[in-house]
Amino acid sequence: MDISIEIQNLSKNYGKKKALSEVNLSIPQGMFGLLGPNGAGKTTLMKVLTTLLKKTDGEVTICGVPVEDSKRIRNMTGYLPQDFSMYGNMTAYEALDYLAVLSGMSKAERKRKVPEMLEKVNLLEKRKTKVRSMSGGMKRRLGIAQAIIHDPKIIIVDEPTAGLDPEERVRFRNLLCEIAKERIVLLSTHIVGDIEATCENIAVLDQGKIRFNGKVSELLSLVKDKVYSAEIAAVELDQVKETYMVTGILVTGSTANVKIIADEKPFPQAKPVQPDVEDAYMYLMHKK
Repeated sequence: MDISIEIQNLSKNYGKKKALSEVNLSIPQGMFGLLGPNGAGKTTLMKVLTTLLKKTDGEVTICGVPVEDSKRIRNMTGYLPQDFSMYGNMTAYEALDYLAVLSGMSKAERKRKVPEMLEKVNLLEKRKTKVRSMSGGMKRRLGIAQAIIHDPKIIIVDEPTAGLDPEERVRFRNLLCEIAKERIVLLSTHIVGDIEATCENIAVLDQGKIRFNGKVSELLSLVKDKVYSAEIAAVELDQVKETYMVTGILVTGSTANVKIIADEKPFPQAKPVQPDVEDAYMYLMHKK
């Protein structure tokens, strides 16, 4: 099976409002990051791909199957929405077993697959824990278990690490990378660090349009030789922020260390530094 998502001239309207406008993407196997601010259209795109919303125009195929064939699409995709929630009074095992019932799995399949999935997401020891007592990260991992229990080729996760503490965020990102070895994992987020840590290929969506589509290295090339670090007097900070694009500030007493994006060396004491994805993303969004 060809594991890919092909999107051509996709548009989605809500009345007169265009949530997506002529989106073109080709998504290969592995981790793929969809980056953009809140309200960019990321969740709308996710819902079109999972057949929860009908597109207005364009063509979408998942592993060669048109998105209009909702039954086949749902069989080959798993979805973890941003607002994923379960029955709080159920244990982890009961909740996952119930969701497996809803997906049409037989009792024999569930008996085998539910413990297997709980172990995969490191929740087997918590199988008797009530969902309401779980941490945010544990709930997200249970959400991934329900998304992959039917062995889909496509996993779509929407803002999966929002609200997680740093340790849970790293654990969850590692889990997604492990899952992506034999599948597509489409990671939609506004958290730049999640993309930088996990994805080689990314797209940036803004106001329903694709502003960038390519490799992380290509995005970084946008700010090559444009990122500087300098120590300035703290009283100069406001003026510097008005003049330059500042992506980092560390104030220590009367001085401030600033990270600046500029086409030329901003002032004599500035030193060039290695850019990161957040620098490139800020530069891209500012250029619009």
